[in-house]
Amino acid sequence: MQINRQNVKWAVRLMLVILLVGGTDVLVAIFARRPFPLTAIIPALTPMLVVVFIVLPMTRAEKS
Repeated sequence: MQINRQNVKWAVRLMLVILLVGGTDVLVAIFARRPFPLTAIIPALTPMLVVVFIVLPMTRAEKS
């Protein structure tokens, strides 16, 4: 894989998804009264968010 502007765009999206999920998890752990179920569910959403925001748009971009 060559590093070009298109590939950097996908890498930035991946970093944003990871940072937002991690940040949300930390905020829930700090501020929720009973954070245990949410702190287990939120990181589990990472693969789904990666598919929705990175894999699907990337496959659509490659088709056209």
